[in-house]
Amino acid sequence: MGTKDQPDQGHVDLVIANGTVHTPEGSACLNVCVREGRIVGLTDAAATPPAAKVIDAKGLDVLPGLWHVHCHFREPGHTYKEDFTSGTAAAAAGGITFCIDMTNNDPHPTTLESFELKRATIAPKALVDYALYGGGLYPKTVAALAKAGAVGIKVFNTRHVKEVYPYISELGVVDHGILHELYEAVADTGLLCAVHHDDSEWCKRLTFRDYINAGRTTNRDYMEAYERGYMYGHGMAAGLAASTYYARVTGVRLHVLHMGVMPPAANELVRFAKRQGVDISGEMETATLFMTRAQAEKVGPGAYSWAYAPEAHWEAIRDGTADMLVGEHAPHTLEEITPGWQDAFSVPLGITGAQEFIPLVLNAVNEGKLGLGDVAKLCAEAPAKRFGQYPRKGRIQVGADADFTIVDMQARQTFTVADMHTKSGYTAWEGISTQGMPVYTIVRGATVMDHGKITGTPGYGRFHPGIGAA
Repeated sequence: MGTKDQPDQGHVDLVIANGTVHTPEGSACLNVCVREGRIVGLTDAAATPPAAKVIDAKGLDVLPGLWHVHCHFREPGHTYKEDFTSGTAAAAAGGITFCIDMTNNDPHPTTLESFELKRATIAPKALVDYALYGGGLYPKTVAALAKAGAVGIKVFNTRHVKEVYPYISELGVVDHGILHELYEAVADTGLLCAVHHDDSEWCKRLTFRDYINAGRTTNRDYMEAYERGYMYGHGMAAGLAASTYYARVTGVRLHVLHMGVMPPAANELVRFAKRQGVDISGEMETATLFMTRAQAEKVGPGAYSWAYAPEAHWEAIRDGTADMLVGEHAPHTLEEITPGWQDAFSVPLGITGAQEFIPLVLNAVNEGKLGLGDVAKLCAEAPAKRFGQYPRKGRIQVGADADFTIVDMQARQTFTVADMHTKSGYTAWEGISTQGMPVYTIVRGATVMDHGKITGTPGYGRFHPGIGAA
């Protein structure tokens, strides 16, 4: 792994001792030394200074603090579903040290005033570090959102077929002229433009024709419509195709949401755009890798996607088409989703993932589908680089923030709602067993989760502005 980095002389605040430490250069048994929230040394035992606190990580793997870049923590405006404390507690329990929160709030953060309101509202509540998307709705407000610290601009290029939250008309940008102007405005700031793509009218017409008008609305009907590419399908790919062309014309840094949810041919659109030199990245939804049809039928309206073509999406991960992994966290209440057993087209669509995401990924490591180095890259290094937080975040090196996800690759668990920190009252992964568990979540040197127990304090999590901040 190269020459060991020695700490400054004197005591340090924390030493993580005897663990297998994973960096982009490889893995080695090293001690990690932390002072004042930063990494100050990677040492062998002989060179390790005295520490106020020592975590013995023998038999454990020390990863850079892992990210969750697709969180809907529902604050402000919908805190009966989730809030920033419950959401970041779930993230901390799942080994996440950094979250990016989405924009379908009330009020949505599409102006300087509403963005600053959201930032002030959640500041006392986060347990882990975080960044915030600005809402892409008005081209003229993009520059102000960038200066206020938005990590990127999120665009809902979609509307739900029945105008059900969270894809409501007021946030939908389905006019491609406005979409183009948003791309121009975001390109001027240098931020990422993250897009939920769609051809909403295509989706609405065919879904009504073949399902809703035909009285075929049960959850199983919905799953068939999804598998056929109606809901979350061909319309999304068509929207992506147009978007990649607009990105090429405008030079915007495009970030594709919901890879894996779209039909596998959408991966080819991303591959082609990359070959053409478009500045494009994408996040792969792990539900489309791990959610079986049986599990989807078990939880019904508690999940909106399942893995009907996982091999194509694993290939997109292996060949670099997908740049990072996510386990989308988009909770609703049981009362809201339960009617979806009879009419899945009239309820909010969502899934839980903040707490379950990393254990599912670690289980895939134990199954030989990934290595821990891949996890460090896909869930820490790549997002930190793409969202402008690297090298302060995203890797274990001297000078970086002391963010760590320490995992026990032998530990096993079964997901149950009783163990979840989300307010939603359910987990989309109820009854699923995994091997490989985060046992410590450490943010800037402070332990916020210790073997499943939340030890952090709301308000400790720090806001990290994007690259356009004034």
